[in-house]
Amino acid sequence: MTRGRTVFLLASGLLVVSILSGVVVGVQAVQTERPKDSFYKYLSVFSEVLRLVRQSYVDETELRTLIAGALEGSSDALDPFSMYIPEADVESYLVAREIGPRRSGLRVVKVRGAAYVMAVQEGSPAAEAGFLRGDIMTQVGGLSTRGMPLWEIERRLAGPVGSHLDFQILRAGETTEKTLELGTFDGPVAEVEDVDGSPLLRIPTFDGVESVAELVRGLEGDRLLIDLRGVAWGDTEAAYAVAKLFVQGELGVLLGRDGPVKTFSSTEEVWEGRLVVLIDRGSQGPAEILATILQQGAGASLVGQPSFGFAGQTRIVDLEAGGSLLITDGFYTGPDGEPLNEGLAPDLRVGDRGRSFTERDDDMEDLILRRALELLASDEETELDEAA
Repeated sequence: MTRGRTVFLLASGLLVVSILSGVVVGVQAVQTERPKDSFYKYLSVFSEVLRLVRQSYVDETELRTLIAGALEGSSDALDPFSMYIPEADVESYLVAREIGPRRSGLRVVKVRGAAYVMAVQEGSPAAEAGFLRGDIMTQVGGLSTRGMPLWEIERRLAGPVGSHLDFQILRAGETTEKTLELGTFDGPVAEVEDVDGSPLLRIPTFDGVESVAELVRGLEGDRLLIDLRGVAWGDTEAAYAVAKLFVQGELGVLLGRDGPVKTFSSTEEVWEGRLVVLIDRGSQGPAEILATILQQGAGASLVGQPSFGFAGQTRIVDLEAGGSLLITDGFYTGPDGEPLNEGLAPDLRVGDRGRSFTERDDDMEDLILRRALELLASDEETELDEAA
């Protein structure tokens, strides 16, 4: 057997691992009706496509590049956070994963090949450089992001303090250039502020949520706004700790392939009253967990835009043939037990179609906050009318 064929078979084995969870179940379900529609059929198609590309594509191709692209594509088909990391890059990626967004303040995802900014942390180098949620990164360090895997982008964003990264950004159809200096920064902390007579609890991250309990215990009144817009940071399970301040009983589970892996519940409720929760496309992970529990367990209304749609647990699997696979092995749920793998739909959606003529130029964040305040006020007026 030639070395090239051996490499190909090993690479095909990696592909098998990455798509096995999504393909085998479907194949088994129809195998009794279509015996020829087996796993080996899919592997045969992959082999034929790879062979034809190497023989007939206009430019000469490298086997390693093709296999890496196939593996990235198969993991990307699962969810935005599952990915294959080549053997030579695993160690450096693990270092970058440990650093996370602490040097940039950026949360970047790749969806259907496009790298875009999901969230920008307040007070971070990225915020100071003018990055905004929704920016599409077309180039990083002079290289196109089209073929750049997410792990590579994350590794670059976790570079040495003081280093600079040049970006090409697509925003509202226009291309701009930005330079980001990586550094350290003090992340924002939870706080309560008065907004037009209503208290607003802002939870910018789910790291160090002990302060949230103190803030909630100090609240007065029976109505509260909770702002989770652009929150995609911190310990996922910390969301359940915060939810315990508002909801009693079953809060949710970590749902694995074979059923519940971990359960979350509360026996002590600290605060009772009317809740309105602000969310947007940058609300992800712990923010989606908390919003779901408050909606289902405390009757909260969600106002804003649909959330990102991923509150999962990921782990790294080392592959025998080399490299690693970062894969989702569980999804968190709210009290109803449904996995949080789709965006949350607001009870009151705020978008371009919902704007009046006089609001067409209003900032979307300001408009979401105004709608939330109006909802709180209308609820209060209804309660007063019913009491009268």
